[in-house]
Amino acid sequence: MNKLPLNPKKEIFRWGPIPGRFFYTSFFTEVNYKYFCQKFLGLNWSRSLFLFRNRQMLWLNEYAALRSTGQKVFVKYWLPSKSRNNIYKRWKEEIVKLERWHRYLDNIDLAKLTDKQFNQFWADYSHDYINFWIYGTVPELANYGADKYIEKELSKYIKDKTNLKQVVQILTTPEKPSFYQEEEMALATSENLKKHQQKFYWLKNSYAGTQVLPLIFFVERKKEITSDIKLETRQRLAETRRNKVAVIKQYNLSKSIINIGQAISEGITVQDERKKYIFMALHYQDRLLVEVARRFDYSVDDLLNTWYWEIGEIIDGKDLRNILDNRRSGFGVNFYKNCKILDENETKSFWQLYGEEKIVSQTEVKGLVVSKGKGGKVIGHARILLDPNQVGEFKVGEILLAPMTSPEYIFAMKKALAIVTDFGGLTCHAAIVSRELGIPCIVNTKTATKIFKDGDKVEVDANNGLVRKV
Repeated sequence: MNKLPLNPKKEIFRWGPIPGRFFYTSFFTEVNYKYFCQKFLGLNWSRSLFLFRNRQMLWLNEYAALRSTGQKVFVKYWLPSKSRNNIYKRWKEEIVKLERWHRYLDNIDLAKLTDKQFNQFWADYSHDYINFWIYGTVPELANYGADKYIEKELSKYIKDKTNLKQVVQILTTPEKPSFYQEEEMALATSENLKKHQQKFYWLKNSYAGTQVLPLIFFVERKKEITSDIKLETRQRLAETRRNKVAVIKQYNLSKSIINIGQAISEGITVQDERKKYIFMALHYQDRLLVEVARRFDYSVDDLLNTWYWEIGEIIDGKDLRNILDNRRSGFGVNFYKNCKILDENETKSFWQLYGEEKIVSQTEVKGLVVSKGKGGKVIGHARILLDPNQVGEFKVGEILLAPMTSPEYIFAMKKALAIVTDFGGLTCHAAIVSRELGIPCIVNTKTATKIFKDGDKVEVDANNGLVRKV
């Protein structure tokens, strides 16, 4: 290990660590060093480290490089409304293909396919899922550079930084409910819970694994959902639109500024919609892995450490057991224009070098305010969730502290008085959900989960971006 892939003296973007397995993300990984740049004229993710240890995953970039790449994608491909609409249209076409494959899997016995037929199916399915990721990656990568872009443009109208950030929040807030809220609204009015379960059984799937939620899960959740949820959601979205109109009028914002905010808002909405289809796809991919394991005498757990294209090699007769044996204790990928597989020692070294901020003795942290909530300031007891699978331990009214949030955290977030994360930005998952829930949220504190402990009484001041022990 000679030259380091990322400069540790620069600001590091971290996604994770969260529970996750490589196979589920291998499509996304290959898209971002190979297919995305082929489609979008040489633009792709900045140099990335993607590390896997103990069923945890950690994604790393130099933040400045990520923002720079993201801004180029945003300005060239996502900001122009015609380009944005064309990309979304192509993405929806790929979803139609995926749904066709999934219906096929619902009605076929995989065991009856020959190895040749099975291999062809896997190749065709993978091709379409790759295309789903190519077009679906545009708004995500674009949003990493969009926040600084809109702040720069808005600074021509608004000089006060606090007011500027508040206007950014208002202009970029999505105007559509998330898929979780859509499910809740459907559940609140459903008279056929069995049918509802068959439609939303995938709701708690993630990159860590899949499950088929039983009927009782929805029966119990229906008891907790207010019958006014549709009205409340409509009112919240109407307020979002009124707030946008108000700040546009107050600061006499130009059409170009309005379009920037709209582009970011739509990008956030597409990212949320994308998660829904990913969670569905993971269910079917697990079914395929189970069949591969049965046919060729592999464990599913080992297959979750493969590239998606290695599954095709296994079906084609290649023996990957020794390779997969070496990945059990840890491995990773280092990629930009090409990709290098990292062994256990390199992975461990990079995880230790880049994975955590240095901790200093302190009783407060400062971060980025992404949601003020209703009052901007709350006091409650901290609950640190490093693993979203522990959400059952979370109590109503606690303050959620996490390295970052992902969709699996939603059931804790709905109970939280406020949300605080170590990492994240304006368009991160915590930002989106906290605005939807109307609660304070401060992200990118770097060290909140290390500074505070479970049960600490803390104040979350979303007016000033501070979290402190009281």
